[in-house]
Amino acid sequence: MSPIINSCILCGSYIGDSGEPDPSWEGLFRICEAPFDSSLTVTGVGFANNPGAAHLVAPLDFGARWDTSDSRVSIDVIWQQSSLLEQACSPKQIPHRRLFKVYRSLTYSNRMGCVTWDHGFGGLFSEYLFVDQELTFASSNPFHMPEIQQLLHESPTSLDISRMISTGTNIFAHFPLEIITSISLHLPTSDYLSARLALRSFYPASRFLPGAERSWVFKSQDWDVACDWLWLYRRTVNGSPGIKNRERVWRLAKEVLEILSLEWIKPISFPKNDIDNVDWLEAAADVRSVRERPCLGFGGGCRRFHERQAIIPLDQLSHLAFSLIQNRGATYITGITFHPNQGQPICLGYMSETQRILDIKYLSGFRLAIRSRGIQGIRCILDHDRDSPWIGCPENAPQTERLLLSDPITGIKAGFDGYKMVSLAVTSRLTPGHGNLRGSAFWYPRVPEPGLCLNENSFTARENAMNRYEPICWTMFGGPAGTYLHMLTGISVTIDIGCPRTIEFHYNSDNVPPECRKVGRYTASDYAETMYFEIDGPGREVLDSLTVCIRQHPNHFR
Repeated sequence: MSPIINSCILCGSYIGDSGEPDPSWEGLFRICEAPFDSSLTVTGVGFANNPGAAHLVAPLDFGARWDTSDSRVSIDVIWQQSSLLEQACSPKQIPHRRLFKVYRSLTYSNRMGCVTWDHGFGGLFSEYLFVDQELTFASSNPFHMPEIQQLLHESPTSLDISRMISTGTNIFAHFPLEIITSISLHLPTSDYLSARLALRSFYPASRFLPGAERSWVFKSQDWDVACDWLWLYRRTVNGSPGIKNRERVWRLAKEVLEILSLEWIKPISFPKNDIDNVDWLEAAADVRSVRERPCLGFGGGCRRFHERQAIIPLDQLSHLAFSLIQNRGATYITGITFHPNQGQPICLGYMSETQRILDIKYLSGFRLAIRSRGIQGIRCILDHDRDSPWIGCPENAPQTERLLLSDPITGIKAGFDGYKMVSLAVTSRLTPGHGNLRGSAFWYPRVPEPGLCLNENSFTARENAMNRYEPICWTMFGGPAGTYLHMLTGISVTIDIGCPRTIEFHYNSDNVPPECRKVGRYTASDYAETMYFEIDGPGREVLDSLTVCIRQHPNHFR
């Protein structure tokens, strides 16, 4: 039997002893547990020294270590880098219950042995397949690094240019250090390069302050202000393996803290009869059932922990604000706030510092970009016929027009997991387009144009596509009015686990855009086979019929 693999939920590193005489950092961990309707528990420090063990064991007492206590617990959330997370959160405490709620919103990868955050843990894994990368420095201890303290004792290899600059004509030289530091802290590096002569003696030091790009060198905040900060800044650009891993894990911790900083707003209560006796039209991500064990069977999709609804006052809206959470992996909508001309704002969901605001009188619909884990983009239909810009990130997400209405929206209902919006529903009189495939399904890469014939009557997945999250991938491989057909030289079909997964179209020209060359987003496994069919497009050979064989199987696409 293969050993059980567990990984840190913060940095993605495998939890296990390296075999050295002294316990290595890779084998140390804490475990977090919060069963339904019970208090949260964070264990002491455990040590994974048995690679064949089915479970990790840690002392129940938070202040204990594996070698000082016999109390045991074997549960779910595991992170090695709690010290770095605590440092990144300082002076505040880690909100463990909030962290666990976010954790329950994340899908679990058997391949990695931990949850996934919509990113590859700073290059440690490749998203979707989680293929190991050449990231050798990830095995270096990111917390205990004597080399950072040794930087103070190294001799600078270049001159301190700041001492060579005259302050006679430098107006910043007359400012107090605190003001200069505050100004320079808010300047990105690119802007500083344009003003380096004026700020050279102050800017490098500001890069090591909390919240700045070198804040991961947190020991530097106790160093003497007379340090050669410019040299230290350059010295830490390409540091040792430990320094590189510290920077990687620190950035991951900051992204987690940004999610934890989202504020859940309790919405205004409305009379029950006003919002219960209505028909809702909903568009949702791939919402899965909520189970007591967070990871059990949760390899994809999302969960819905909260559902909130509100009445939208007609002709009384002033503006609309959307909250977003952005990181290197994905952008999600986290909440909506309706601001009326008079009265209190109506808030649904989690509020963030990143917001997009629209001036509005009334809403008549939404265009949505939704991936399986949540809503990534929203485009509002304002005042009947005016489309807002996309809010969020619609790229690489299936889109739907299911929530386009003919009358102003009178009610809205939104569903959320631990940090983002996973469903949106509205109520109003439906437009005539509802009930057809184009207006109700999720489409990738975009919703087809109204004049395109979709052959609805022969589309076997019509009902599921209109009522569930089963996106339809499509392409016009012939181009507008068939302009690319004379360039078509072949079609290849990838078969994996007995079913077609992707279809690719091959041309004798590089001028055909990428969206016309492939349908399907599946990445083939090592067992996939590809069948190729030649087509003489230049000789005017075309496809005039297609035969499809369908096999009913609960785990296969049709």
